[in-house]
Amino acid sequence: MMRSIKQITAEILIGVIAIAAIVSMSGCGGSPATAKTTTTATTTTTTTTTVAAPTAALLALSATPTTVKSDNSTAATVSLTAISASNTAVSNVAVALSVDTGLLDKNSVTTDGTGVGTFTFRAAGSNRSNRTATITATAGTVTATYPIQIVGSTATVTSTVNNLPDNATLPATLTVTAKDSAGTIVPNASVALTQAGTGVVTFTPASGVTDASGLFTSLIKGSTQGSTTVTATTLGATATSSFTVTPTAATFGIASTTLNAGAAIAPGTAPVPMKIGDTLTVKVNAAGAAQVRFVSSLGTWNTQTLAPGATIVNAAGGTATATLSTTQAGIANVYVDNPAAPSTNASLAVAMTATTAYKITLQATPSLLSKSVGTTKGVSTLVATVTDANGMPVGDAPISFSIVNPTGGGETVSPAFVLSASTTTASLGLGQASTSFTSGSLSSPQTGIQVRAQVLGVGGACPGATCVATEANLPAVQNVSPSGNDASIVIGGSAGSIAFGSATVVSENSNKTGYIYPMSVLVADSNGNPAPAGTVVNLSAWPIGWSTGSACTIDADAATAGTFLNEDVNENLFLDPGEDGVRKYYATGTTTTGAITSSAITTKDGLITPVNSAGGTVPGTVTTDANGLATFDLTYGKNSAIWTITRIRARTVVQGSEAMSELKFRLGALKADVGPCVLPNSPYQF
Repeated sequence: MMRSIKQITAEILIGVIAIAAIVSMSGCGGSPATAKTTTTATTTTTTTTTVAAPTAALLALSATPTTVKSDNSTAATVSLTAISASNTAVSNVAVALSVDTGLLDKNSVTTDGTGVGTFTFRAAGSNRSNRTATITATAGTVTATYPIQIVGSTATVTSTVNNLPDNATLPATLTVTAKDSAGTIVPNASVALTQAGTGVVTFTPASGVTDASGLFTSLIKGSTQGSTTVTATTLGATATSSFTVTPTAATFGIASTTLNAGAAIAPGTAPVPMKIGDTLTVKVNAAGAAQVRFVSSLGTWNTQTLAPGATIVNAAGGTATATLSTTQAGIANVYVDNPAAPSTNASLAVAMTATTAYKITLQATPSLLSKSVGTTKGVSTLVATVTDANGMPVGDAPISFSIVNPTGGGETVSPAFVLSASTTTASLGLGQASTSFTSGSLSSPQTGIQVRAQVLGVGGACPGATCVATEANLPAVQNVSPSGNDASIVIGGSAGSIAFGSATVVSENSNKTGYIYPMSVLVADSNGNPAPAGTVVNLSAWPIGWSTGSACTIDADAATAGTFLNEDVNENLFLDPGEDGVRKYYATGTTTTGAITSSAITTKDGLITPVNSAGGTVPGTVTTDANGLATFDLTYGKNSAIWTITRIRARTVVQGSEAMSELKFRLGALKADVGPCVLPNSPYQF
């Protein structure tokens, strides 16, 4: 029998009611059946899983390139990879870094998503020797090291002679030159000499440091017959020179030099000094040669048997002697040999200088210095050159150095007294003397600080006293020079001036309610060089004037119209007593003759005319590039165009010196907006 939906629904409802009744009766004990209720307690356990910090079982390092230059001109990029025990890259691993020499750009890295971290290494510091730098990377208990070679420094060795007698006479002068990878001399570099071979020589000294010219010299004397190789080690580089030690009688060489028949010049002196008018006696150990040939590139010998500057002398008692004199200054190369066996020879350098100082010149390098700040000093090398009336260099001339126009900032010249060179060095020629100028804390004028070099002397016009020569007393005072030219040194690095640059067009902003005017500032120091890159320039804008007018036409100055100065005279953004309503013509600064307050017109409105924003806005600061240039935009509303005169001011401070510049101009408009005029009339009312 088919049942209707209503019947089925009724049956379900009756069933539900019956079940509910049974439950209800069970709860109050009224049911003949026993009802049992079971309560089950459910315990929820929360498990927190701690993710361990990433760990590395291995750190792998590599570098590109694997070497860097000792002069700090190159750097190596080092890559570090963190690897897990299962050989997978590990990200976010913090790794501590250190190096035993040189410089790292950071002391730690954290690996990226690929397990890699990078950093750079360079030689840096004052140590310019070849060496191995060991980089150490540490992550937890895992440590890895990586070597990088610092290379490029060199050592060179020269010797005056290579054949030495075994009685320690006729020494050789060994000269070691130390240079870094850029070929720059390295002062104060440690040098050590060693030898190996059947012969034995002595070194005086056997070790030391290079001088200011990067040179180290040692006298090498023969001791035991045989051949030996001398090795010079400096800056992690080596150079060698070979010597042969022979019996004294068998060693050909220059035994001694004597000046003006006086005491012998110290062995190993190179070059040997002499002056015009001196005589230099050269004694040669002939080593069995019947004759000795003497040749000099300058001067003449007392017995000139060959071409000028050359003679042959018969040996007597195993030696031969000739005397050299000169009328010219310069470096002479004296060469002696056995005419019968020219390969048996020796040589000697002789420095010849004039005696009477006549002129002195002075050169400063560099001529532009920064101011000294803290331990950072600006230093220039001054080289004075003394010559006689014929332009020949004068040696041993006493030279004083002085500052003519000090700034008061503490600049110095040291040493203040030097003798001109009678022999050449790596940095000085004949007749030259060097000193150092150190800048102070103040800038110099654009013409610079003048440093003067003068030759001092005794006798003649000022007997018994030191005097400075002049052209007038020169003939009466021997060995005295007139004051030479002054060297000009500009202490710069300070902002000397700021110049503005302006575009020739303006553009509109995005919603065409304002104009954008590109501008720039150029900062130069007192010598016309760009201010240091990164110099901060402070900018400001101020509306200094305003005009009445309409239809893009400015009113001419009249009693109640024209162009006037800003009411806010002191620019403090407040109307101080007496400022409101004052009308002074921009062109003359005089007060208008028009009515200030009447029943019909009043200029007082309680507002500053014009407000500061009418002059436009500029960034508060800009930063110069390597050329001293910084760019920026002036932004202003179209309502201010034509009717407002603005002033853009720029200020900067470089190493304590301030420069300021300003530019005043009327705010312009696009040509399309003024022809025909679509701009609003002047917002300013008299």
